[in-house]
Amino acid sequence: MRIPHSVVFSILAGVLASSGCTSDKYHTWGYIKNNLTPEMAGISETKLDQERDLAVSNDTDWRAFSDDWGRVWLTDQPTKLSPYPLVNTGGNPN
Repeated sequence: MRIPHSVVFSILAGVLASSGCTSDKYHTWGYIKNNLTPEMAGISETKLDQERDLAVSNDTDWRAFSDDWGRVWLTDQPTKLSPYPLVNTGGNPN
C-alpha cells in the first residue's frame, strides 16, 4: 500500500505548523523594547566580561599583597649586611 505524496506532505505540514514558534514573554515586542541589549551589563561589557575583569584585578591585587608582605617582613631578598657575596633568591636583579 502506497501513501500518496499529498497526504505525507499534509501530515508533515501540520506537524511543523503545530510545533513552530511558540508565544512566550521573551518573544513579545514589549519584552524586547524594555531590554534592547539583554546580554550587556554595562555600556561596552557583558556580565561575563565584568566577572573576568574582576577576577584579573583580584588576582593581581593578591599577588601584589603577597609581594608587599614579603617586603614588610624583609623576606623578599637576602640580607646585605653580610661581608660575603650572597645569591639573590628572588629572581629579580638588585
